[in-house]
Amino acid sequence: MKHLITSLLLAACVLPLSAEVLKNDTFAKNLRGWNAPAYWAGKVSKVKVDGKDCLLLESGKRNDELFGRALGYNRNINYFPGDTVKITVKAKGEGKLACGALAYHFGKGQPNYCRDGARDLTSEFQTFTFTCKLNERFEKLLSFIEVQGVGKVYVESFHMETVVPAAGSVKSDKDIQMASVKNPVKAVTFSTSFKNQEFTISLKNGNNVTYQKVKADSNGKISVATEKLTPGFWEISASNNGKNAIAYVEVQPETIYQATNDTAKKIKLAKPVRVLFLGDSLSDFYRGYNYIDRISFWVNKYNPGKFTFRNAGVGGDFCKRMEDRLNGALVKRNYAYRQNMYNGLFDEKFDIIFLFLGQNDTRSFRKTNFTKQETPPALQQKCLTNICKILKSKFPQAKIIMIAPSPSYEKLFLDRAKKWNPSINMVMYGKKDLVDLYHAENKKFCAANNIPYIDILSVMRAAPSIKDLYVSDGVHLSPLGGRVIADEILKFLAK
Repeated sequence: MKHLITSLLLAACVLPLSAEVLKNDTFAKNLRGWNAPAYWAGKVSKVKVDGKDCLLLESGKRNDELFGRALGYNRNINYFPGDTVKITVKAKGEGKLACGALAYHFGKGQPNYCRDGARDLTSEFQTFTFTCKLNERFEKLLSFIEVQGVGKVYVESFHMETVVPAAGSVKSDKDIQMASVKNPVKAVTFSTSFKNQEFTISLKNGNNVTYQKVKADSNGKISVATEKLTPGFWEISASNNGKNAIAYVEVQPETIYQATNDTAKKIKLAKPVRVLFLGDSLSDFYRGYNYIDRISFWVNKYNPGKFTFRNAGVGGDFCKRMEDRLNGALVKRNYAYRQNMYNGLFDEKFDIIFLFLGQNDTRSFRKTNFTKQETPPALQQKCLTNICKILKSKFPQAKIIMIAPSPSYEKLFLDRAKKWNPSINMVMYGKKDLVDLYHAENKKFCAANNIPYIDILSVMRAAPSIKDLYVSDGVHLSPLGGRVIADEILKFLAK
């Protein structure tokens, strides 16, 4: 499962410091999504120049304007005020070349054009560099190539990436914090090496973003007042010329906050507890505010500093991948997909291990008429047996606990199967009979091996709106979905 999104993904409280490659095209196979939309002018085609595949953009006429503009799709990540995007293009032609990006705000609305002037084209290939500095938070960027006036441009390669300064750092001081109107979080704080410098603070709630300027003090502390935040899920970021950090505050309805708070009060840790979470993208994605981070907040609220964890979730995982990766960790060889996610796993000590799989194990495909899941029952039992055997051998004192599969938003995929062309070999998540079969096999395995089982499946299916538990893809958890799962695990711990 992609992230799709966003993939995109945030680290718990510190955003990645390495450059993000957004687009890297050589046009060897095809135009890779480049097109000239009808609302612009120009024509796009693929041609060979000196034996090399190139994108050809020719100008056209729109009203009294003469130009050509091609749009290219690229990765969506989080973009912050002060971020710089660099575009490197190898091109030749006639006229002037301009490159940049359409920057889209959250939700609907017209995009901003981010561009860096125009360059004169010649009959010989040259390497051009364009930079665009962003002044707001944006949801996505779409790259574009533009030839101005009567002309044409041959593009041999197009590379787009974010630019991250080598020096300096900023990070948030806490993971996600839960609050209510009556029990507010008074401030969110950040630590930075940019002492006495001004930061742009963005406060995002849904599609609404507001900005303020806050100066770091002489100790490198940034404090953002948050006690007046209205109900909702808030992302608070601190940005300074390409260095960004983000923190989260969820202001919950009073009854929900108090119910979870009452549960958390019942959890008493006599000594520090180290917890391992093994799972798929439902654990891996949205680090910093997913269900694991929520559990950590609540347990540590009444047991300060006693609950620590390692999130070893791996997006795209199913039983066999997890088994292979654990075997790879045993012999320290690259046995599995994203083997590095388990690096050093057996060098640690854990008191509790949560196993949370099922999303990918229960997926099915149109080519089998959605009747066969990724992991059939016999393989599920075999993999779980081997997974637990390895975990018990390496962590004999740890308590293994299994979490039921999430149901996904099945209706989204059923509707898609009806609407999409039958020739498209689509994937379906959450098909009820397959999820139920996996759930039944989990329970059978846990009963036979004396492993506690947390049934989140029934709870999520009983939610007032199962759709609201997921983001738009119907698979990955929304903040509400993360809260529901966290609450069930907290109830288990409270027992």
